[in-house]
Amino acid sequence: MELITAFLMTVIRCSTPILFVALGVLLMQSSGIVNMAAEGMMLVGAFAGVIGTFSFHSVWAGFLFAMLVTAAFGMFFALFAVCLPINQVVLGVAFNLLASGLTTTLSRGVFGLNQNPPKLDRFVSVVFGLPFPVFAAFLLVPAVSFFYRRTRAGIRIRSAGEFPAAVEAAGYSVCRTRYLSCFLGALLIGAGGAFLSLGQLDFFIENMSNGRGYIAMAAVSLGRYTPFGTMLAVLLYGTGEAVQYRLQAMGSNVPFQFILMIPYLLTVFAQAGFVRTDSSPAALGVFYPQEH
Repeated sequence: MELITAFLMTVIRCSTPILFVALGVLLMQSSGIVNMAAEGMMLVGAFAGVIGTFSFHSVWAGFLFAMLVTAAFGMFFALFAVCLPINQVVLGVAFNLLASGLTTTLSRGVFGLNQNPPKLDRFVSVVFGLPFPVFAAFLLVPAVSFFYRRTRAGIRIRSAGEFPAAVEAAGYSVCRTRYLSCFLGALLIGAGGAFLSLGQLDFFIENMSNGRGYIAMAAVSLGRYTPFGTMLAVLLYGTGEAVQYRLQAMGSNVPFQFILMIPYLLTVFAQAGFVRTDSSPAALGVFYPQEH
């Protein structure tokens, strides 16, 4: 029983950073913005979280700092994605490269190459050894669902991704609506990056997002652009990552490279096996000028 409980807690903990990021991607893409830059935004959040905690001597200050810095990075991304008729996939890849190079350079400049990691303030465990951000991530799922379906701002965001002309006809700005979704989405992605560095490793490692931003995008698609469906898809990945850790701890004879592939293979097979129709917004990646 203890082994089962420990395994489930590992699944939940591994799923938490990706759930934050996936909900952020969901918000952004629902408005029509292809967020291929989620990987880079997560990396920025992870680095900013460590810098904030190291500077302010508080893990919560670092967590908030990471969210704000990532939101600023997200708005910089939105400046190009919303205002210019450029390929948003290429733009996202460029921002991922920018984030990777920027965080690597700054990390080496601040901490050096051979220094021991500084001791950082840590999250306090609440229940079952899980810190509060874990519970916050899962509570955000019904909160985002309510925001989508019951608030005017949420309905406008969804409409901007499906029928942007209808948003403008109702007297609202499509561009401002997409800016709002980018800001809110980047905040959540920053939270995911911060939890990855502060809640799991307690330090920043170069390119530590390790494809999790792309997994978050796949989870949104697998979850058919719904918060609860996205959560289930993220838990599938978390299960694969927990199995990976368990096999490594058991000393399996399987080469570790194959063990590391387990969560990614699960995601790919689930995407290929369960996604039969395209549920993405009709205007996803479609540029909409300020005055149409």
